[in-house]
Amino acid sequence: MGKIIALCLLLFNTTIKGRITDARNGDPVVGAVVTIKGTHLTTQTGLDGSYEFKNIPDGAYTVEIAATSYESYSGAPGDIQLQPAERRLKDVVVTGRSSGATDAGARQLEKASDNVLNILSTHQIQLMPDVTVANVLRRVSGVTVDRGEDGEGRYPVIRGMDKRYNYTLVNGIKIPSPDDKNRYVPMDIFPSEMLQRLEVIKSLTPDMEGDAIGGVMNMVMKDPPAKLTVSAQGALGYSQMVLDNPFNTYPHGAVNHQSPNEIHGISYAPPYTGFTTNNLYFSQKHPLPDGQLGLTLGNRYLHDRLGVVLSGSYQSANRFTKDHYFSMSPQPTPLMDNSEPLMTDEQYRTYSTNETRFGAHAKLDYRLGQRSRISFYTVFIGLNSYQSRFITDTGNTSSLGTGSGSRDVTYNYRSRTDLQSIYNATLQGQHALGQRFTFDWSAVYSKATQKMPDRAELSLAQTFADSAGQLRPYDKTSNQYNLPPLVSSLEHIWQHNSDQDVSGYLNAHYKVGQFDIGVGGMGRHKNRDNYFIEYDWSPAGNDEHYTGDLSQVAMLLKKASVQDDNDYKATEDIEAGYAELRWKNERWNILGGVRVENTHQTYNQYALPAGQASNTTGSQQYIDVLPSIQFKYKLDDKSALHLAYFSSISRPGFFEIVPFEFPGEYFTETGNPNLLHTKANNIDLRYELFPGKEGQLLLGVFYKHLVDPIEMVYNRPATSLSTIEPQNVGKADNIGGEVVYTHYWKKIGVSANYTYTYSRVSTPYKYYYAIPGKDTATLINKTRPLQGQAAHIGNVSLLYRAPKAGLELQLAAIYTGRHIVYLSQYATPGSSMDYWQRGTTVLDFSGEKKIGNHFSVYVKLNNLLNTPDIVEMDFPPTTAIKQQFPDASNRGDRTLVEKKTFGQTYLAGIRYHL
Repeated sequence: MGKIIALCLLLFNTTIKGRITDARNGDPVVGAVVTIKGTHLTTQTGLDGSYEFKNIPDGAYTVEIAATSYESYSGAPGDIQLQPAERRLKDVVVTGRSSGATDAGARQLEKASDNVLNILSTHQIQLMPDVTVANVLRRVSGVTVDRGEDGEGRYPVIRGMDKRYNYTLVNGIKIPSPDDKNRYVPMDIFPSEMLQRLEVIKSLTPDMEGDAIGGVMNMVMKDPPAKLTVSAQGALGYSQMVLDNPFNTYPHGAVNHQSPNEIHGISYAPPYTGFTTNNLYFSQKHPLPDGQLGLTLGNRYLHDRLGVVLSGSYQSANRFTKDHYFSMSPQPTPLMDNSEPLMTDEQYRTYSTNETRFGAHAKLDYRLGQRSRISFYTVFIGLNSYQSRFITDTGNTSSLGTGSGSRDVTYNYRSRTDLQSIYNATLQGQHALGQRFTFDWSAVYSKATQKMPDRAELSLAQTFADSAGQLRPYDKTSNQYNLPPLVSSLEHIWQHNSDQDVSGYLNAHYKVGQFDIGVGGMGRHKNRDNYFIEYDWSPAGNDEHYTGDLSQVAMLLKKASVQDDNDYKATEDIEAGYAELRWKNERWNILGGVRVENTHQTYNQYALPAGQASNTTGSQQYIDVLPSIQFKYKLDDKSALHLAYFSSISRPGFFEIVPFEFPGEYFTETGNPNLLHTKANNIDLRYELFPGKEGQLLLGVFYKHLVDPIEMVYNRPATSLSTIEPQNVGKADNIGGEVVYTHYWKKIGVSANYTYTYSRVSTPYKYYYAIPGKDTATLINKTRPLQGQAAHIGNVSLLYRAPKAGLELQLAAIYTGRHIVYLSQYATPGSSMDYWQRGTTVLDFSGEKKIGNHFSVYVKLNNLLNTPDIVEMDFPPTTAIKQQFPDASNRGDRTLVEKKTFGQTYLAGIRYHL
């Protein structure tokens, strides 16, 4: 009987539903409280503004709606438009601009922007699984970020344009790089929690510096709030690889931060006993958990005229990486009428890395009047990395020396301390003189440094057979072969560099009717210096065995580069001016102009010992005229068409035009003083639709034509068998399309983007082959994509938001297509010998749950699929490779070069906000 009554009630029940929107613009009203009058039934609107009551008895009902900043509503249910609550103050006009801290604010900035750009808000960044800006950038359409040895992203590639084609801003001001060879900034140095929003700008206007072909990353730090704000957070976590593997470390305090010659002078001849070896004694231990802390304080004082914000962040993380690496000879093996790649070594590498990332920034702004203000901003960011690297090399069978037999396995132990920092101080003013004339100015000091003190590296050789080829006996007690490994070499390297900028900016605008005339300019003087000294030691005899105590090994100083190719000072002076004209009405916004930049670079290289020839010097100077124009046509209140053309450049890095030779991670790196800067013409067309506060649909295409693009080429000069060198590679075309889509259905949302990029550059390769009686080589042209350009890039995030429950969840997947990471100088008519990184799919998860009015807890889980980085050569494994290196021959159509595995990471924390 009870079942029958329940069924009857269900049959006579109904559903009440509708959608609540803003009466002004049709945007959904999120989080509005909807109550059925006379009952206790209540709900909140979802992310699309919808609400629903199910299984309500039939009848006539009235709903009551309350929402912040809107007039209350009481009436019939259904689709309802709320009127904004207006509060008018007599004779007071208040104007403002969205900060981009919320998703809706970020959409409004994108909608109003002159540039083609994408913006991530504070809310988006906070919810994402990422804790560094580099990893956050992976979520932006058209952006890929290659992972470093620790598995963390470092340098972004925008629209298939290598990291050299981008530059970085903090609050609209360009900052220098601590990188020892390049001008692009390692983005993993920035904690993501310090950002108010992150902008990726893909088209340039005349008032922007012109050396970006891919794009510009602008990190807008937190501004002084309108009222007292206090926020803090803390978290703990672990890496799965650290849990599963022994973590190696060395005593960080044992590292000497100055070389013997810095302490005692250039003429000092250091003895072997003058070097510490404590940073080559490694221990295995279980490290402390990963951790992070953050604090932000802000308020306004003096009747709201003075605003202050202080923010700080600290992160510590431990990472363990496994790397299976196959070393290839840069020169292939010549065959009769053909050639094939030559593999020389198989290496098993492990990296144990401890990183501490810290940052602090402060901003003060003071309102001089209703239309004038000054501000001071300062930031200090640092990243300290301590890395222990072990290499086991099983591929070299060359003779070690008389009476020592054959060398079957070599071991390499390295400790590396890397201390990076960026400091910036900016004083700015914005002023208005009357109703038509405005101007702003900036005075900037910035400095970036990198210190790598006492990079110590020990190489050993284990002999498993005697000189007659007989296998040596194995001693189970000592767990080693009867003869310990032999010492091959010992190396100590000190290196540090700095990059200092002093800059000034001035912009002025004059408005006449629908026209806005703008002029301005900037000047920057840059000083960059690099110090490098290397001490190489070799064993005093052929039978110096290593038993764990280097003090018992007799060593001879083989090399002391007191004055080295890598010691140099460089300057760069840039003067730029621009003029622009804007015409704007209800439908059109047209901005056109021209920018002129003069660049003068010099370097002074300290390459030769005292008493020999004068120092090596060089310089480059060039002037670029960079026109641009942006058309924006408003189709309606929610959609527009955007067409942009701009001309831009990319300057070589300072290190790249110095004729240096530097020992890199895998190759010797060399400079090229004949390197030219790259010039490009760029076109963008985009359809923009913003249907709601947070939703968007962006459909765009782009085209870039590059003259003298710069790429790193795998080279074989006469002095080395394994080098990479920056070279101009003729001309290149880059074309592609982007789709960005964000939409919400009640509590469920999806945020997705996809970018297709097609680039082509034709370059000559050496074809090295044999003919009867000799080896010969000729040049063949091949067409390929640009280095670092992936054809397919995609992001998909599934979102769940329950405002009433205070719960937000995100499952995010990133796909990066295959792309070239190193270029070879060699090829055959059928295939090149370039190195390609295989396409990857990375899956992450994050979530946050509010507890009360001020607290929330969150989790961030990364690389859930344990996706490796795999580098291959598009060349079938040869017979020799199959026989000697079967692990590199698992695929019949490609040869494995490298496979890095990073593991998953887990982080859980708590957040407080007042």
